[in-house]
Amino acid sequence: MQSSQHFLKKASPMLSHNSRPMACALFSTVDVVSEAITSAVQPKYFVPRAERGERAPFPVEKGSNGRLMKISRTCPTRELNYTAENWQAHKSPYRRFRHVLGIFQSSPFRRLAIPELGTTATIAAFLAYYNEIIAVDPAMHLHLDSGAMAGGTTAVGLLAAFRLNASYGRYDEGRKFWGEINNASRDLGGNACMWISDPGEQQRMLKLIKAFPVVTQWHLNEKGGHFEMKRADPDFQEQKMANYVAELREIFQNDQDPDFVDIVATYEKGGHVPLTVSAGMRRIIGDNHSNETAIYNKEMDEQVRRIVMCLGQAERVLRTPLPTCFTRHTSRLLFFWSNLLPFTMYSACGPIAT
Repeated sequence: MQSSQHFLKKASPMLSHNSRPMACALFSTVDVVSEAITSAVQPKYFVPRAERGERAPFPVEKGSNGRLMKISRTCPTRELNYTAENWQAHKSPYRRFRHVLGIFQSSPFRRLAIPELGTTATIAAFLAYYNEIIAVDPAMHLHLDSGAMAGGTTAVGLLAAFRLNASYGRYDEGRKFWGEINNASRDLGGNACMWISDPGEQQRMLKLIKAFPVVTQWHLNEKGGHFEMKRADPDFQEQKMANYVAELREIFQNDQDPDFVDIVATYEKGGHVPLTVSAGMRRIIGDNHSNETAIYNKEMDEQVRRIVMCLGQAERVLRTPLPTCFTRHTSRLLFFWSNLLPFTMYSACGPIAT
């Protein structure tokens, strides 16, 4: 309880001292906020929950068992809500035939086709043309001994495996943090329903709990959850703001809600919205004071601490990539190894196989 009050004292510049802490204007100019909320720009990507029975919230590839549609060939595969039916299809005894038949539609092949595979194929074609047409004398043929590539292949394999494991570790770590936000939000919502006595403040707390994952996603990713947005679009900034406001509007259900207005204002001004929302939660907990609720307030503050800790950990994963010198060095080795591979294959497989 004391830690919660100490935090609120430090956060006083962001919060009002009245009973509606987030009802204060975080910025002196509210005209810009009103313009953002009342903008005539319609969100293209957000689908309200009431319409999701008729419209899918995300475009899905046909016959892909829920795999999200790729907006370009460089997009990775995104699986949405992997279910028991997906697992059944994934472990089917006939899956290998399906995988082989769909190799040219697979994400890795489409991402590597240009320029990596195209460059290697071009070098192989010119090598075969030179050795077979131009260099009539076998002594003039260009080729490498397979033993020369053995050491390089081992090094490339180790570097690629390390990079793959490190990348998956970051993905797994981020997924755990998001799951922990989900679990802590459920615990905090249940605690609020039991222990916050004021019905109005209880509903306000539940809305802030719902808003926290939304603003966190937009804080970590400029496009929020709408991967189909394109930064190159001329209306990208307008659509970004329109979809952000639309997601929060569905939670607060009132454009005049002070919390809604201030969250949008903080986002538009470039502030740290998740911390603003968590500060509002803690102020509600601090105002819920009585001799009987002290221990309960401490428990609710612990749940807020959990989601803020997950926020910080997610920011760490986002802002701390794999050492860039290592990834660049691995990329260079893979480039040279793949483009020298035709010279090794020529001596062993001949021009056609090369």
